[in-house]
Amino acid sequence: MKDQKIIWLLMSIFLIIIMITGCDINASESSNKSLTVFVAASLKDSMNTVVKQFERLNPGVKIILNSAGSQTLRTQIEQGAYADIFISADERNMTPLYSEKLVEKPKTLLYNKLTVIAYKDSSVNSFMDIKNSGVKLALADESVPAGKYALDMLSKIDADYKGFKEATLKNVVTKEVTVTDVAQKVAMGEADAGIVYVTDAKPFLDKIKIINIPDKYNVIATYPAAIVKNTKYKTLSSKFLDFLLNGDGKKILKDYGFIMKG
Repeated sequence: MKDQKIIWLLMSIFLIIIMITGCDINASESSNKSLTVFVAASLKDSMNTVVKQFERLNPGVKIILNSAGSQTLRTQIEQGAYADIFISADERNMTPLYSEKLVEKPKTLLYNKLTVIAYKDSSVNSFMDIKNSGVKLALADESVPAGKYALDMLSKIDADYKGFKEATLKNVVTKEVTVTDVAQKVAMGEADAGIVYVTDAKPFLDKIKIINIPDKYNVIATYPAAIVKNTKYKTLSSKFLDFLLNGDGKKILKDYGFIMKG
């Protein structure tokens, strides 16, 4: 009888341990999730603000941002790097991933436009001035979405002003791997002017001049977003994308100067 009581006591203790451990595991699974978001460099500052708001509204969730040029992020995903969500600054780097079945069907998140920025003490005061002899121009490399968009813009201007593109490209002194780097080069006075997204100019307003490009020649950048197929948290990833498309995230991105869909 005494032995039987001891056995029951041990079994009770064992069950209690299992229950406590089980509760801890479930709590951990529900409250300690993290999403890894690969995001185009031009979205870095705005996404930091978005992430803070999302984490505040979803206690226990951690968003890890990997910010770089869209072409770099695409290559990382193709080579097996883990990500839950990919947001590209162009469709050119998203479409192959969808074709390769590495991401789910992309959704257009937002749009952006180009602008010329010039160092505050430079002689560049018009978008046409970037072709002038002696101007030091910074561009994003053509492998980067912003670099490709800039070349497209120069081609549109060249259609009306023959020789403009050739003269402008002769002034290029540096090609950067992200559009953010272009803005920083101009803000530091290492280049007289650069071509960046409108949103990249805002952090440097005290050091640069913003020179608008007529809509006739400007290029609209499309930013698609997609859930990566091997995500561990599809439901949470969908929730984060909805936050960007329809929730507080949409308002934050708009406040940063992005053109929102709808």
